[in-house]
Amino acid sequence: MDDITRNTRNKECIEEIIRNTFEAIQDAYNYQTENAPKLDSPSRQRLSRIVFPQKRDDTTRISEQELRFVFVEQLNKKIDEGWDVYYSVETPTYGAYSGFSNGETPKRDEKGRSGEFDLVIFDNRLKRIALIEFKANNASEHEHIKDFVKLNNPKEGDNNVYRYFIEIVKSYDNGTLSNLKEKTKSNEPMFKCWSLEEGKDITEDIEKLEKAINQNKLYHETDSKDNGDNNAGNSVGFRCRM
Repeated sequence: MDDITRNTRNKECIEEIIRNTFEAIQDAYNYQTENAPKLDSPSRQRLSRIVFPQKRDDTTRISEQELRFVFVEQLNKKIDEGWDVYYSVETPTYGAYSGFSNGETPKRDEKGRSGEFDLVIFDNRLKRIALIEFKANNASEHEHIKDFVKLNNPKEGDNNVYRYFIEIVKSYDNGTLSNLKEKTKSNEPMFKCWSLEEGKDITEDIEKLEKAINQNKLYHETDSKDNGDNNAGNSVGFRCRM
């Protein structure tokens, strides 16, 4: 297998794992919440053994931990099917960074400290082929930026190393989409997001919102220009009539 074919195969496997992860975590959310279990439901698929635990106030905890462990479950299933890869968790970065504390701006910094990737996938020669970060609940802008700073650093790998930022939210509305769009702009190719209450991948919804905003902006700019031209014409005409 040549390198191009191998890289394509790796991407296909990772994208399949992400889809399976979203499907499995949705199944767990539907049936395996500690405060409202539905284990005897005849329609359930039992795609994961992960449980969404109950918090002290009786609500369900939704965190990146559930997402991360379900992803690893699905990764191991793909390995069992023959995908010859390895993985590590909380993997040290090659690059150095600063500003990861709240209130500071995350950035590359040779005088800084190493960071960590939530998960790194290696090929059968233990060469890094994918860097993955997980988030939940529309985390803060700072949390998004610091992960994107790491993922976008060329020191972490060449163009053959895939980067993914995978997130789950409990629910969403247009405000959520707009907020996530702002936090992920220019990083859309690596971003994937799933909403549990709606049971859907909302990545495309975020992309569509951005296109709609851009089209609306273009419309208003064009309309403003047209009105400006018309006003200029009316002004000249008025002066002529005088």
